[in-house]
Amino acid sequence: MSSSVQELIARAIRDRAFEPHLRWILRRARGQRTAWIVVRNEIFDRQTLEIASALLRSDSSTVDVGCHRGKLLAHFLSLAPDGRHFAIEPIPSLVARLRELFPGARVFEVALSNRSGEAKFYVFPRVPGLSGLGRRDAVVGGELEREEIRVRTERLDAILPAGAQVDLIKIDVEGAEGLVIEGALQTLRRCRPLVVFEHFRQSSTLFGVSSGDLYDLLVERCGLTVMLPRRWLRGGRGLSRREFTSSDDGFYVASPLERTRRRRVEA
Repeated sequence: MSSSVQELIARAIRDRAFEPHLRWILRRARGQRTAWIVVRNEIFDRQTLEIASALLRSDSSTVDVGCHRGKLLAHFLSLAPDGRHFAIEPIPSLVARLRELFPGARVFEVALSNRSGEAKFYVFPRVPGLSGLGRRDAVVGGELEREEIRVRTERLDAILPAGAQVDLIKIDVEGAEGLVIEGALQTLRRCRPLVVFEHFRQSSTLFGVSSGDLYDLLVERCGLTVMLPRRWLRGGRGLSRREFTSSDDGFYVASPLERTRRRRVEA
């Protein structure tokens, strides 16, 4: 298949609900044994960058929860060089690298949760992006090497500087997003940022937070509108509680209603 044909296909399926599945199938057809989670995360990262480009001003501030190697943080810094940027990452080796690469960002060596303390954290050396507070047995089984470390846990509300304004929060924490949001309610209500987050029912339920619980936290307690990224980018409508709790998309935006309306007008 020529590169021009591949590009046409890529454009045709872009931001469609079936895009991750079709991209994965096409790669397998070309003999690329790409893991499904890799394709899924590539699309999440791309959509996050598109959202950040549409949202951030030069002085906007961001929080990257589950910063990993800083791929998205680098773009946040380039889009908003005059803003304040906070990176959250509990894996010590990644923290050291982030501090070296991004001296303009404040890097916290913690795992965000709904309480301060300590917890077990499971690191997958070959695929660090799968690392998290959960063992992930249902996802990886016994196929990947796993290391258990102890990490400090904190609430976002407790570690952000007093009065800090936040415009964008990205959350990718392998199922613990409900705990992160519970620990960030004050920030969400005060700053009304746009939140880009990953959520899969099976992973989140392991932490005692259902999809319905998460929806209620964001919508009922914080007054945000939950949407699919592709809908936000096109100025579309939000999801009902029933639509969110039955969705298998995995990637979502929680947006203040006024920003959603503005996107609708711009679109």
